[in-house]
Amino acid sequence: MTDIRERLLAAFELEHKDHLATIRETLHAAELDPAYVPDLAEIHRRAHSLKGAARAVDLPEVERLSHWLEAVFLAVQRGSVPLDAAARAVVRHALDAIEDVVAWATRGGNPVETAGVLADLARLGGEAGGPEPVQRRPQPDAAAPMPRPTTTTAAPEGAAPGTVSVLRGAAPSLVRIRSAGLERLFNTAAGLLPEIENQSALVEQLHELRGEWRALERSWNAIRPQVGRSLESRGARGRADDGAARLLSFERRFRALGAALDAAHRSHDRHLWSLRRWSGGLQEEVKQLRMLPAESQFSGLGRMIREMSRAQGKEVEVDIRGLETQADRVVLQRLKDPVLHIARNAVTHGVETPRERVAAGKAAAATVVFEASVTGSRLVLRVEDDGRGLNAAAIARRAVDRGLLTEEEAATADPDQLLGLIFEPGFSTADRTTELAGRGMGLAIVRQEVTRLQGTVTLADRAGGGSVATIEVPLSLLSQRLVFVAVEDDILALPGGDVVRLMRLPADQLLTDLTTPTIRLEEEDVPVASLAGLLGYDAPPMPAAGTGAVLALAVVRAGGRRLALLVDELLTTRDAVVTAAEEVGIDAVRFLGTVLLDDGSPALVLNPAGLAPQAGATLPPLARAEDAPRRRHHILVVDDSITTRTLEKSILEAHGYRVTLCVDGREAVETLSELEDVDLIISDVEMPRMDGFALLRAVKGNPLTSDLPVILVTSRASDEDRERGLDLGADAYIVKTRFDQNELLAGIRRLL
Repeated sequence: MTDIRERLLAAFELEHKDHLATIRETLHAAELDPAYVPDLAEIHRRAHSLKGAARAVDLPEVERLSHWLEAVFLAVQRGSVPLDAAARAVVRHALDAIEDVVAWATRGGNPVETAGVLADLARLGGEAGGPEPVQRRPQPDAAAPMPRPTTTTAAPEGAAPGTVSVLRGAAPSLVRIRSAGLERLFNTAAGLLPEIENQSALVEQLHELRGEWRALERSWNAIRPQVGRSLESRGARGRADDGAARLLSFERRFRALGAALDAAHRSHDRHLWSLRRWSGGLQEEVKQLRMLPAESQFSGLGRMIREMSRAQGKEVEVDIRGLETQADRVVLQRLKDPVLHIARNAVTHGVETPRERVAAGKAAAATVVFEASVTGSRLVLRVEDDGRGLNAAAIARRAVDRGLLTEEEAATADPDQLLGLIFEPGFSTADRTTELAGRGMGLAIVRQEVTRLQGTVTLADRAGGGSVATIEVPLSLLSQRLVFVAVEDDILALPGGDVVRLMRLPADQLLTDLTTPTIRLEEEDVPVASLAGLLGYDAPPMPAAGTGAVLALAVVRAGGRRLALLVDELLTTRDAVVTAAEEVGIDAVRFLGTVLLDDGSPALVLNPAGLAPQAGATLPPLARAEDAPRRRHHILVVDDSITTRTLEKSILEAHGYRVTLCVDGREAVETLSELEDVDLIISDVEMPRMDGFALLRAVKGNPLTSDLPVILVTSRASDEDRERGLDLGADAYIVKTRFDQNELLAGIRRLL
């Protein structure tokens, strides 16, 4: 296919969707309100424009259908054809046919039969005259194959099995590679993450060696004068030997060893910085290779829902949103069937017949909405309908019949608990089994597949009637951001996409006058649960009021609500590859899987939605704070930007550090002369009065502060500035344009 034809098809893909959407919206508005006066001139213009665009890309079937649509709208304008339910049904069928023909032309598959639709359109629009003969013009390149989509995961015609087409850019070029090779590339890139963390551990070891050497140096500096005087005394008594020469030789070698150790530390730090930079870019590029728009899997969802509803004698308007949302192609592929199951349930169980809807005071045509969106690092798919809604009483009765609940439990069951039963295998409220529904396995399969993707699925009533099903999964399976916490002697991880907030809170601010301990967060009472208790550990009792205890909390989204998990310590956040729970044989309800720590040992990755139901009405007791609060490290932040100072202060205080702020280097030097407990300095470079380099020289040149670690955080990204900072004694150099709070926190932990 020539580049020009490829570009035309890409433009037509967007244009025809816009025309069809406008026409459908007009029909839906006329359905909802009998008094509504549709803009017939506008939908006539849309049909005419669609016909011209189809002619430009040489799609004669679309051109014929569009011409007859134009004829129908002209007849409606003249008043010879009413835009009643029958006419709207014919037009909708024609719009679906146009979608099918375009999909066939761009993606291949079975040819589309349009004779019946054309006949119905001709019957309605006959007064406007028959269609002009539509002749297929020669292609610019007679040998060009049938046009393909601009982005696809399917192998093009003639490609070997197991190949993937990768198309990038506005005028994409096609590259065919074997999917197995692409997967190996993904796995290799993902495997770099733990190796980089291992290199970070080596930095810690080098730092400890430097600390030991400096301690030896201080000891040597203390005894060196005594050794020198002793040698001088021996020389004065005439017993001089080669001791002085040996002393000088030892001292030279000792100093050289220290210099070599410093150089090795700086070199490794520089190489680690470079490794993180390039591997981070590789990770992002590999992720982008796997990212596709939701349209690649759900473009035909609207047609499927409309055809299914017609087969059941129902009328449904479909609103498809967010198809441009990008996600991992494997995630999208594996979610296609779950979404189809949910949509089928919505039409079969939720949507009423036109007669039932009109009798209930609703429009004859129901509405089903599918929306794809991104929240943080999570893909969110939502299927919503305005049908009859969920029948809690029928669910409760069926639960009792199956022995899942007793009569008493069913009468007092929480609505969320009842809705959760719908996902149980074999659970169905249908009175009879049909080809499409009634076996009770659809939603069970949905939950199983979503759980395998380390996600959650929920079902809820829709405000105003109907139901809403929501699926949340990670955007990518390659790696995800995790929050690591300490509980007892274990290190556990929480998915970053589920973590709403990390905070430290004085125990006195805990609200304990309710049945469940809570905290007040953004005008909401959020329950507090001991993570140790939820996991079955022996959690100590709640600290007594007035002890000054500080609680470490991770606020997560769990089952559609927020829950504050009490942990012993908030450790760090970083990207990591998660091995799915089913691959390691652990409980897939409470755990998403495992991840490797720096020392090679596995850490469990928790599923907050699986933990939430265990909280119940009575939560496990909260952990006791230490009797004597440990000393918090004191950090001096130096920056002339109030925004940067505020950002860094909030990050550091959230992780338990004490912070003192200074606006420039001179104020920092004055502050250091007054404070004796500063443990580390974080400084900008470009500041008035005294810049960061001058401050660094002053700190390292003062015997009282020479051992104080200094981290430069600056917008100066050149290698020369970085070398200058490190040569002056900076212990770390972070560029603001790539500022990552995890890099800053990791550097602080390494130096303290």
